[in-house]
Amino acid sequence: MKPLKSIIKKHWPFLVVLAVAFFLRLYRLDQLTTFGSDQGQDFLTVKDMVLEHKWTLLGIKTSVGAFFQGPVYLYILYPFFWLFKLQPIAGAIAAVTLSISTIILLYITCLKYFSKEVAFFSSFIFAVSPEFVRYGNTPLYQHFLPFFIVLSIFIFLSKKEDLFTPVLLGIVVGIGIELHLLNISLALAYFLFYGLFSKEKIKKVFSYGIGIAVGTGPTIIFELRHQFLNTNLFLNYQNSTVSKLSLVTNFWQWIKGSAMFLAGNSMITGLIVLLVTILLLLTFKSALTNYLKIKELTVLTAGVILLFTLRFSVSEPHYILPWWILLVILFPFLVLQVFPKKIAFILLTLLITVNLGNSLKQLNNDQGYNMPPGLTLGKIDQAGSIIGIDSKTHENFNVASTLDGGTRNYPLRYTAEIYGAKPGGVENFPANNYLYLMSDSNKEKIFKNETWEISVIKPFIIGKEWNLGDNVYLYRLDRVKTPNIDIISMWTLN
Repeated sequence: MKPLKSIIKKHWPFLVVLAVAFFLRLYRLDQLTTFGSDQGQDFLTVKDMVLEHKWTLLGIKTSVGAFFQGPVYLYILYPFFWLFKLQPIAGAIAAVTLSISTIILLYITCLKYFSKEVAFFSSFIFAVSPEFVRYGNTPLYQHFLPFFIVLSIFIFLSKKEDLFTPVLLGIVVGIGIELHLLNISLALAYFLFYGLFSKEKIKKVFSYGIGIAVGTGPTIIFELRHQFLNTNLFLNYQNSTVSKLSLVTNFWQWIKGSAMFLAGNSMITGLIVLLVTILLLLTFKSALTNYLKIKELTVLTAGVILLFTLRFSVSEPHYILPWWILLVILFPFLVLQVFPKKIAFILLTLLITVNLGNSLKQLNNDQGYNMPPGLTLGKIDQAGSIIGIDSKTHENFNVASTLDGGTRNYPLRYTAEIYGAKPGGVENFPANNYLYLMSDSNKEKIFKNETWEISVIKPFIIGKEWNLGDNVYLYRLDRVKTPNIDIISMWTLN
């Protein structure tokens, strides 16, 4: 007990940070997490891994083109879904676990290589940033990436000069690339650092490259087995797009990202943080080895990202994620070094307060990020349970939604399956006799809807409806075999 008491006494401020982080991420988790089309498709794949041991070397298709993510994300989800018996909340719990682990690792990294004050403020900013809170309660590929970015920084700052360190760094960075291709910018920054600033440049670059190959092993194996299919898909996407980003648009993305990740979604505060960091990076001089290394890495990462934005046709703040995490460390360090201690504490406390205030506001939402108003994981789970019972007497069915763009409703498809139902395939709608549809209270709009998944079952009646609350309804549309019946009158008969 004495060592435990000593740790608590020495690090109690960080324990407060952890408590706040847990609260922000766990509060109303089933209502504030996101359970959209991406999660539904991922969870269906993980379900097959758990129940049928169908292992995969690919993740889902990216949102920007017809190429695929790596599979590491799915394998991280796997133990959580196995432990929680496939309940969809397992994905959100995985996100919470990775996020809390990132905060702990960030604290340890800053404590080891900088100071206790930097460790406290860096971890606190990450803990209360509304964007990182969202990363911490929503399962998505890039949302798991911060842990591996921080781990790579921890390894990178090591004073060991052996060749195993760059190999280990490469493995971690490679795993990050498997999670999301945006980590390529950080991978190239490390490569440039070893090539420009390290001793034994050739050996370290080679060792780092071996690590990258190991970390991206699943994708390399897939590419070798399938004639570089994913690589060709990526190149075809690149050749078919033209970059339309202007310098103004580019700069706006950096300000927006600073606001999202560091400044509580305040554009003014985000601009100030961004400009102050750049100014201090250019003017502050220190002989501290760790500062020089992370400064060089930060500059190289920014340079690589800027070059990428000139070539690629899309650019969003989260594509600059490695830089924001570097700034989570650098900004508190620079402020504490440049300003008098009291003023530095006041400035950093104000920044934390801005972030915390915005995060607390998000706790009052009626749905998760990017979810339709009123729709939550809990409601989708409830609807899946209803279908599991009702479909026993209404077989040959499918599921759909008019609440958002995810018409084929992969989340509801997932929950229906874990409750024993067997919806038809996503191309099978014309052959189904019943359609369980998530929509709002406007029944007449359903009959006028020309979406393929709905129109192919016409004519139909609304056989049954369930009010899930907050203007979210589940309907069972029953195909009518008599084509002459008046469709408008069908739903009035219900």
